[in-house]
Amino acid sequence: MRNIIKERFPALKSARSMSFQRRNKTLQSQNLYSTVAETILSFEVRLRSRKAKDEKTFMLAIELILADLLVSSGGDKSSWAYRSLCNDKFVGELVKAVTFKKVMSLLKSAGYVEHVKGGNCSNPFHIAGGASTPFTPGIASRYRATRDLLAIASDCGIEHKDISRHYSTKLPVRVVRLKAASSRQQATKSRGQAMRVNDSEEVRALQNQVRQINRYLNCQYMDGAIFSGYYRSFNMGDQLDFNWDKGGRLYNPGDDSHQRIKKEDRLTGIKINNESVCEIDVNASYLSIFYGLLGHPLPNKKDLYKVRGLHREIVKAWISTAFGKGQFPSRWPAKAKAALKAKGICTAKLTMVQVGQRVCKAIPIMTQLPKTGINWADLMFKESCAIISTMESLRDGYNIPAYSMHDGLIVPVSARAIAEKEMVRAFADFGIECRVKTHA
Repeated sequence: MRNIIKERFPALKSARSMSFQRRNKTLQSQNLYSTVAETILSFEVRLRSRKAKDEKTFMLAIELILADLLVSSGGDKSSWAYRSLCNDKFVGELVKAVTFKKVMSLLKSAGYVEHVKGGNCSNPFHIAGGASTPFTPGIASRYRATRDLLAIASDCGIEHKDISRHYSTKLPVRVVRLKAASSRQQATKSRGQAMRVNDSEEVRALQNQVRQINRYLNCQYMDGAIFSGYYRSFNMGDQLDFNWDKGGRLYNPGDDSHQRIKKEDRLTGIKINNESVCEIDVNASYLSIFYGLLGHPLPNKKDLYKVRGLHREIVKAWISTAFGKGQFPSRWPAKAKAALKAKGICTAKLTMVQVGQRVCKAIPIMTQLPKTGINWADLMFKESCAIISTMESLRDGYNIPAYSMHDGLIVPVSARAIAEKEMVRAFADFGIECRVKTHA
C-alpha cells in the first residue's frame, strides 16, 4: 500500500479542493446525478425516512460532491480531489461533515469513488509528558471518480474533454470567514482552527460588501481563469482584542482561480471583457503600511528593500519573517531558507541575527517593530481595506472591473492610469503612502 501511495504522490499532492460550489448546468449532468443518486441510495439502510428538509439537503450534497469529483477527474495534473474531514472545515458549508462522510460511504459502496485516507503523521521525537505533540499535520483525504463512474458519465453524454462545461460555479454563500490564531509547539506550526461567525450588524455589513463585489464581477467576462466569487478571511478571532481588524484578505478559491496562476501566465493568458490585462501592485506593501502606521513618510529611495551588500530577496525574507512574528527573528525559518535556496540564494554564511542588524541599520524604522505590537495580521488588514476600497471606487466611479491579488489588482490594460491613481488614493485615505508598480 505504501508503494502505491508513493507512486501516486505527485498526483495526490496536486489534487483539487472540493469547494461545494459547482452545480449541474446541463441536462447531461442532471441525468448523471439522478442515475448515481438512485443507485447509491439503494445501498442505504435506514429505519426511518428522512424528513423533507433533510432529504433536500442530502440530495444537494450528492449533487455538489459529484460535481467536484467529475470536474477534478478532468484535471491536467491530477484527477484527484481532496477534502479535510475535520469538523471545523465544514463550518458554514452547504455540506456538513456527517453528510459528506455518509455520501462518500455510499459512493464507495457503489464502486464510484476511490479513496486514500488522510491523517496526521506520527512524531518520532515525541516524549510522553513533553511539550511536543504525538502527531504532526499530514494531508487531507483524497478522492477520485472510478472508471465505473466515468463510464456512467460518458453514457450520459459527459466526455472527459468537456466535463467543465456541464457544471456551473456558484458564488460562495459563506463570504466572511474566521480563524483562530495559529499555534506552535517547538518547530511545528498548526494553522488556526476555523471559527463560527456569529451574526451581528458589523458582520452583515462585511458580508454585504463582499457580495456586492461578487455580484458585479460575476457579470463580467474573465477568460483564462475562473472567478468563482470571493470570501473574506479574518484571523486571530480567539484573541481578546479581536474586532474584525486582523487579516481580512479576499480569496477566490479553486485551482483555476486567477490568484493561483503564475504572474507571467496571468498577464499573457487572462483577458477581462475580451481585453488584455495589467497587474498593479504596491511596492513593499507591508513595509509601506508599517511606515504609515507609525506616521512616517516613505524614504527617498526607489526600492524600499534595498540594503547594500544583501540580496533583495534576503532582505525581503527577513522583513517578512519579522512582521510574521512581530519581533526580530533569531533563526531562518525552514520554508524561507528553502525558498531562497530554490532561487539560488545561499544563506549559509548569514545568520538571521546578522541580516537583522544590517537591515535595521539601513531601514531604521524596523528597530521599532518589537515595541509597536504590530504584526502581519494588522498589516494585512490595512492592505485588504485599501485594496477593497480601490475595487469599489473603480466599480462605482468608472465601471471598471478589478480583481484582487492581495497586494495588488488585475484590471483591463486600458484602465491602468485610473487604477494606479485610485490605488494610491485608497491607501492615502488610510494614512498610508504607497508607490505602485504595473506589470503588463
